Amino acid sequence: MEITRLYVKNFRNIKEQEFSFHPGMNIFCGNNAQGKTNLCEAIALCMGPSFKNGKQTNIIPFDNENAVCEIVMNFKTAHLSENTISFIMQGGKREIKYNNIPVKSAMELYGILKYVVFIPDHLNLIKGKPELRRDYLDSVAMMQTPVHLKKLSEYNKALKNKNIILSDVDYKSDIEYIKGQIESWNSVLANEGLNVTYGRLKYFEILEKVSKKLYSELSGGEELIPEYYSSVFDRRDLKASDISSLRDKYLEKINSDFDKELKMRYAVSGVHRDDVYFYINGMDAREFGSQGQQRSIALVLKLAEAEIIRLREETPIMILDDVLSELDGKRRQFILNHIVNSQLFITCCNIDDLKELNKGKVWNVANGEFTER
Repeated sequence: MEITRLYVKNFRNIKEQEFSFHPGMNIFCGNNAQGKTNLCEAIALCMGPSFKNGKQTNIIPFDNENAVCEIVMNFKTAHLSENTISFIMQGGKREIKYNNIPVKSAMELYGILKYVVFIPDHLNLIKGKPELRRDYLDSVAMMQTPVHLKKLSEYNKALKNKNIILSDVDYKSDIEYIKGQIESWNSVLANEGLNVTYGRLKYFEILEKVSKKLYSELSGGEELIPEYYSSVFDRRDLKASDISSLRDKYLEKINSDFDKELKMRYAVSGVHRDDVYFYINGMDAREFGSQGQQRSIALVLKLAEAEIIRLREETPIMILDDVLSELDGKRRQFILNHIVNSQLFITCCNIDDLKELNKGKVWNVANGEFTER
């Protein structure tokens, strides 16, 4: 996929501008709060959900709340076919069209149009809460196969019902009756939990292999070891190929949690409590990694995610927001010149960070206006 033209009007602080992009590297350089990330968000909105939090009604400029926001993106695929996506927001109502056919939600495009986004918040993939890492693996799996979303939804519904039962238990409850209900839901949780685990591990194993290679190249030889931790089996060496033989063990484990769950009032183990760990040269990156190392891990996960997409003979768009900060010269040079087979959109604040750039387009950004250098 390659974006050939982008037209943006009344989107946040961008009043009106048209862009013709380089097939490889495109960089937007300027101070903070000038519009760099806004343009990247406009691109993302044409391919799926926004990577920013907050209501989409806030995209209309504050000084012109009656304005019509319009984004039109032209792109071509590997088969050289021309396509158009339009995004219009007016009066709080949103309209998306894909080749002039209305689309109900941007989620319908998610997984059809392949793109990868890195934002500073992705540092939390390394140092943040476990649910962020689980959500990330699930998003990677869902991008590749919609079946994962269905399995995850079924698991979460069963988990919710089980936790409702546990939360209502009191000293007057018939414990044997409660146990029967819990074991019934545990049967569903074991089936769907293993399906979710399989989906995660299938792509984690690729992420693991590719990210180790990329991190070594990016860092100049440091060793990255990612590990998926299963809370049910208390293991960090579980493989997707193991899953088919583990259903009985999964069910036995969560059934054995019953007494503990009566006290805690919630399910204490399952895929909803799994985690991912990262080690650099044998040290836990969450505890001992520098800011630059943690940023590098988050970045190579995104680069590895793009590689998974390429394995399906598709070329993803890559949006890398504020990716160069806190990286040394060697790592910046790698980002600027060694990411291939993707069209890239990068934001940065310091023009000196681009000294090693070999080819591409660079725009200066100030007050929502983009000037090609």
